[in-house]
Amino acid sequence: MHIKSLLSGIVAGVVVAGTATLFTTPASGRELQETCKDRVLKVRKGVKQFSNDSIVLKEKVTETTQLGIQSIKAVSSEVKESISDWQKEVQPSIDQLRKDTEELQRRVSQMKQLD
Repeated sequence: MHIKSLLSGIVAGVVVAGTATLFTTPASGRELQETCKDRVLKVRKGVKQFSNDSIVLKEKVTETTQLGIQSIKAVSSEVKESISDWQKEVQPSIDQLRKDTEELQRRVSQMKQLD
C-alpha cells in the first residue's frame, strides 16, 4: 500500500509539472524544437571552430618552436665564432703583456740585487 501511494504521488507530480510547463512555455512545441535545433547547431559549429583553431594553434606553436631552435643554434654558432676570433685577435697582446711582465719582474729582481 505504501508503494502504491508513492507511485500515485510520482504520477500526479509528473502530470502537474508537465501541465505547468506547457502553460508557461513562451513558444509552441515546434518553435521550441527549432530553437533547440538552432542552438545545438550553433554549439556544434562553435565546437568544430574551436577544434580547427586548436589544430592551427598547435601547428603554429610547433613551427615557432622549430624556428626558435634554428635561431638559437645560429646565434650560438655566431657567438662561438666571434669569441674564437676575439681570442685570436687578443692573443698577441696577451703574449706581449706576458713578455713585458716577465721583463719587468727580471728588472725588479736585478734592482733588488744591486741594493
